[in-house]
Amino acid sequence: MQIQRSAAILLSQQPLRPCGADAWVKQTRNAIMWVKANSLTLRSSVGMQTWELVTALASSEKIPLALVIPAPTEQEYWQTRGEVVRQFALDETMVTFRGLRPDEGEEYDKHKFMQERDRLVVRNADVLAPLSIRPGGLMSRLLDGGRSEGKPIIGSWKVAYEFRDEPLGYSIDKTELTEEIRRCGDEYLVHWTRGFSGRWPTERAIDYYLAVVRSQSYPRSGYDSLRHIVRRRKIAASSRNMPDHTPTVCFSALPPSELTPLIRWRARHRQMSFEPYGIGLEREYALSLGLAPVRYYIGDKDRPPDAPVWLTQSTGVITDWRQEKEYRCRGDLDFYDAPKDKLICYCRTREEARRLQEVTGIRTVAFMP
Repeated sequence: MQIQRSAAILLSQQPLRPCGADAWVKQTRNAIMWVKANSLTLRSSVGMQTWELVTALASSEKIPLALVIPAPTEQEYWQTRGEVVRQFALDETMVTFRGLRPDEGEEYDKHKFMQERDRLVVRNADVLAPLSIRPGGLMSRLLDGGRSEGKPIIGSWKVAYEFRDEPLGYSIDKTELTEEIRRCGDEYLVHWTRGFSGRWPTERAIDYYLAVVRSQSYPRSGYDSLRHIVRRRKIAASSRNMPDHTPTVCFSALPPSELTPLIRWRARHRQMSFEPYGIGLEREYALSLGLAPVRYYIGDKDRPPDAPVWLTQSTGVITDWRQEKEYRCRGDLDFYDAPKDKLICYCRTREEARRLQEVTGIRTVAFMP
């Protein structure tokens, strides 16, 4: 595809959990429509939230793209390219791809190559549209460089860069729990979910970013994740941190009131360990769907030889995982035919619980008033 006159929409890194009410998201949408109205090719990339939002909107609006894809090797470039096409629903006849790989003998440094990606996008654009730029940051310097080269700078959508450091994590005081949650025992096996800083595991990137643009609050919170599970009547398996990377769905036999010490922010993973949002299956019914208790062991040599690997778990070094009283099933868990009296939901607040029960007809209990 021959590239016509091109533009780049410039954004510094933004908060992890955006929504359509954020000024920078609104202005990105406006800038995209200007690019479309002027029949420009849009230069963009992947690997950072801001570039990916631009790419998703360009795909949705059928705008020609010049897309930079950083990858350590040629093989990984082609793999990444195919996945990008799928994730962003790209029409390949409207995209010019450019791989960014190390020179022969050069080591791949991800941070370095992400910066080179930004330079490449800005350097090759004919027109620059700065939106939300961090003072003194790389994007600010690239913008200054483009200005010194005489590139046209369209500042119609510029908004002040906001340094945001509000915490995403929180805890729950056990003394403030509702009486309803205190009365809940271990009669249900519960799959606890949480908010995602990005798309859900089974979701395409384009669907996630379009949901962000259309939302008035972050659309992938713990409450949204629970609603998504209940709406689908299916829980997607994950191989993350699982033995042999076997995709499983995890449940806990822990009474909900005993979950509170585990509700905390994990800075290393940039997510909560647990949140007070869950779907519970009555114990006997859950076992009939294939759930089984995890067998805990101390040290690799003591792994139970008579249990499938995916049903075993080390007790841990820093954290004693036995406190979770975990159950697992292998693969996705479909509970489409589950009678409502075999199910229960848990939410953080009574208002959330009321709304969810009203929509689903499933009994929903709140942790907090």
